[in-house]
Amino acid sequence: MRVAYYYNIPQRLARDHPEHNPYGTLLCEALERRAVEVEFTMRFDADYLRQNHGRIQILHMNWLQPLYYHDDAPIMERQMDEFVRNLALARELGYKLVWTAHNLYPHNRKHFEIDRKCRFEICRLATANITHCDSAAEELQQQFGRSQNVFVIPHGNYVGVYSNQFTREQARTQLGVPDDAFAYGLYGNIRPYKGIEALIDTFRRLPNEGAWLLVTGGSRDTEYLEAIRRHVAEHPRIVLRTYYRLAPLDDLLLILNAADVITLPFRDVTTSGSLMLALSMAKPIIAPALGCLPMMADPKAGILYNPDEEEALYRAMSAIRTRDLGEASRLALASAEKFNWDKIAALTLEAYNA
Repeated sequence: MRVAYYYNIPQRLARDHPEHNPYGTLLCEALERRAVEVEFTMRFDADYLRQNHGRIQILHMNWLQPLYYHDDAPIMERQMDEFVRNLALARELGYKLVWTAHNLYPHNRKHFEIDRKCRFEICRLATANITHCDSAAEELQQQFGRSQNVFVIPHGNYVGVYSNQFTREQARTQLGVPDDAFAYGLYGNIRPYKGIEALIDTFRRLPNEGAWLLVTGGSRDTEYLEAIRRHVAEHPRIVLRTYYRLAPLDDLLLILNAADVITLPFRDVTTSGSLMLALSMAKPIIAPALGCLPMMADPKAGILYNPDEEEALYRAMSAIRTRDLGEASRLALASAEKFNWDKIAALTLEAYNA
């Protein structure tokens, strides 16, 4: 069996490559251990489909939007229509079509109705859909009417992917954080759905003057990054390293090692590679009980709060100071270790054979 894998990069990168999420590489390595041949591609035009008919059996898509997105709505709609025509052509030619719905909608929802229409179409045409938890599968049915051949396959872990080159002391020295301070950490793409403004505002109101907030991340939206910098307003205990389009791996590891807890106050989320990375690095977490997150983490690996409750983030950030963080760290790693890539590859192969 040969699979064309769509992960928004033209070729596979090493699992510890500093400029991408290793999810795709780890899944494909596990599939190859089961004799599945996998090749990364970004081509999905009619010529590609006809030329590779018979050579490739499975078209496995993760991120749909890069295959049709445009800032201009009429152009985006035309590109989405062409994408859907090619989905139909793929099925006519006999390809199997699989979509992993990491998130039901893209984080960039500039033209929401076009994205929504596209998801209806791929749910109609796919031979199999993959979600990362039961609640996401239920949402897939409610939002797009898809109920058959929906496979619930968890997000795999990142245990051992990155060599940890910093000690806690080294990381804190580089970031200027006192050894005895309590530090909250945040990393990843800096976008509005991550809830960073709420995190900064909540941190400012915490009574303990010895607490620190450590943030690293990047974005293509330079105006939004500048707004975040202004929002911080040179707070003496907020370390904001957001002068990147993509934060380097060293920065991410600095935050992971220096922070006592990773705080991910999403406003909207289905699943989270950032959460899985924190668990895989044995870091206690604070996050909302949204989407697949409650399934990913042991309740005692940190605090999963109800985002609908008033002051829930404030209470979680205060309460984490009273928890046994050593035990939370142990349970965080144990949570991640449950999500073994070989088991995930076996389940993915069932979706391919649907």
